[in-house]
Amino acid sequence: MPYRHVVTVYDGTPESDELLDMVCRIARPHRVQLTILHLKLVPLKEPLPGYVPGEDPEADALVAKAEKLADSRGVKAASVVAYVRARGAAIVAQARICGADLVALLVPDIDKMPSDRPLGPDIEIVLRRATCAVMLCRPAR
Repeated sequence: MPYRHVVTVYDGTPESDELLDMVCRIARPHRVQLTILHLKLVPLKEPLPGYVPGEDPEADALVAKAEKLADSRGVKAASVVAYVRARGAAIVAQARICGADLVALLVPDIDKMPSDRPLGPDIEIVLRRATCAVMLCRPAR
């Protein structure tokens, strides 16, 4: 496998559970480093806090759930919690910071989207600005 480090986004939904499970099945046999990114949007009028374990119970629960799922698949993952204004730019920045070879993202079911509708601004930003491969995954039907 050409990848050494994969970044994926996790938000606690069943669809993101599926994505994390798939990424773990890819990563485990090849001993790929996995970073699980947890993004929390913060309105412009509020300051961007830094993540401190124990101060944000919602973020702590997401980290625990994601790491437990990865661990159950035999993958040791590092979690990063980021308070951000825009998801796309944060994903690209984290991929660059950790030197990721691949970003795995969940996208809506393309078959159910009108053909004139874009995938979404965050995904388009990642596709345009990422300096690594991007894998788009849709939820199971």
